[in-house]
Amino acid sequence: MYNMALSVSVAVVFISIVSFLILMNNNKSVADSMANNGILFVSNAAKAHRYCSKVSKFVKHVLYIKFNGGPESSLPVINKQIVNIYTKASTQCGNLDVRLMLKPIDSIERIKTNKPFQMIMFDRELSKDVVNNLLQSVPSETQVQTIDSDEKKFVNVLAQSESETVKTYEYVALGGTFDRLHNGHKILLSQAALRATKHVTVGVTDVNMIQSKSLWELIEPVEKRIKAVLDFLTDINPDLEYNVCPIQDVYGPTKEDPRFQLIVVSEETKRGALKINEKRKENGLLPLDVYTIGIAEDLEQQSTEEETKVSSSNLRMRLLGTLLTEPKPKPNIPDWPYVIGLAGGIASGKSNITNKLKLKGAAVVNCDIIAHELYEPGLPLNHTIAEVFGKDVITAQGEVDRRKLGSVVFSDKEQLEKLNKLVWPAVIEEAQRRIKALGEQGYKVVVMEAAVMVRAKWYTHCHQLWVVIIPPAEAIKRLQERNNLTEEEAKQRVSAQPSNAEQVAQANVVFSPYWSYEYTQVQIDKAWDQLEKYLECRK
Repeated sequence: MYNMALSVSVAVVFISIVSFLILMNNNKSVADSMANNGILFVSNAAKAHRYCSKVSKFVKHVLYIKFNGGPESSLPVINKQIVNIYTKASTQCGNLDVRLMLKPIDSIERIKTNKPFQMIMFDRELSKDVVNNLLQSVPSETQVQTIDSDEKKFVNVLAQSESETVKTYEYVALGGTFDRLHNGHKILLSQAALRATKHVTVGVTDVNMIQSKSLWELIEPVEKRIKAVLDFLTDINPDLEYNVCPIQDVYGPTKEDPRFQLIVVSEETKRGALKINEKRKENGLLPLDVYTIGIAEDLEQQSTEEETKVSSSNLRMRLLGTLLTEPKPKPNIPDWPYVIGLAGGIASGKSNITNKLKLKGAAVVNCDIIAHELYEPGLPLNHTIAEVFGKDVITAQGEVDRRKLGSVVFSDKEQLEKLNKLVWPAVIEEAQRRIKALGEQGYKVVVMEAAVMVRAKWYTHCHQLWVVIIPPAEAIKRLQERNNLTEEEAKQRVSAQPSNAEQVAQANVVFSPYWSYEYTQVQIDKAWDQLEKYLECRK
């Protein structure tokens, strides 16, 4: 009996292992067969949103959706589906970049996309004639898949859309920042393209118009944003002519071009449309019709600090603590310990970030403290500062009066440069000595904190640069409270340092302790987890 029971147990274990291996192999086969980009043909536009969740199993990156013609694909139905597809895309399609093409199916040869597709999918209700016609000109290496919809989710969009009308115009305009093109942007752009019969102009805000936005330093360059908008528009309707251009004010070309007839705006930007029409009236032009799009709710809100709507601000906040740029090889410095340069403006919260990283296991070298130690009475730097800047900056006890020295150098760039040339070489030499000693003690990661990290280019002595930023107005407020300075004194000190944008331009990782303690900790956890994985691979 014992032997029989043992045999049964061994058989069960064997079957379990075989089943597990088969499952893993099947999962690998599915992953291997996934296409980077795919196009889905549906029998009518009203059904398009029903397939998104199933298609995400076959496509990794970009999903194009194209529909058959007929009354089920009228402008009111497409209008409704634009909202349906893009509001549900994040939950139903994961990270897929979904693009609803606004023209009905004609010929596969006429379909031009900016991203080449490797898979073609059909819904089962598409007629065989249409499918056969499309397949005739498909390259042999293209994968073909039939998709079933979930009937339980079906809503009769055609019936809902019968009472709606979509008015069209030859010339349509819209504007925005369009940072990291998201589904809210796609709704706005698609509604503009749907209503245009000839031309769409999109004004993309240039750098002078974005500086009031949250974490504006992380906004993509205007050239990159323009390209993303143009790529999307030419994908969804290549038959229209487009002018995607940078704008330096709210009006752009709409204030003087009489051809424009419609402007598409969101609930947030409709006041801009009123200003544009006032300006057009001043210029003797007819006012624009205004089509307003509702705000799309963010169904993937990750913290209470984020906005409840779909927004680029949320996307930028989610970048905090993540690797923005890959570390470059640094053959000029030893492989170990791994040195993280921590930069940030005065009163930005660097010390708070440093303490959190110390709790994670990093050793710390604080260059600001090193500089203060080198100022001490009897040391060469103390004597040199007295000679260069006068004995007024030295106290009766022989110490450097940092407040008096600050009032001299932060109001005069030449004096600041003079001080930097004296202090920086001594500080970095001592910092490197301490980093080497910490490595010999067994520390794998050393954080080198310095307010002047970027200006002094000390990040060249680090494997990565992590930067801490807060809005300048907040830095000035904190500095006034912490150092008992006047507003003017605080402004001088903040403006004397590299801007947030200059520091972010060099950064691998960015933090912003502007929100709650908990949200700052989330950023630290992300960065540290990522660093540990990177260092494990580096071994």
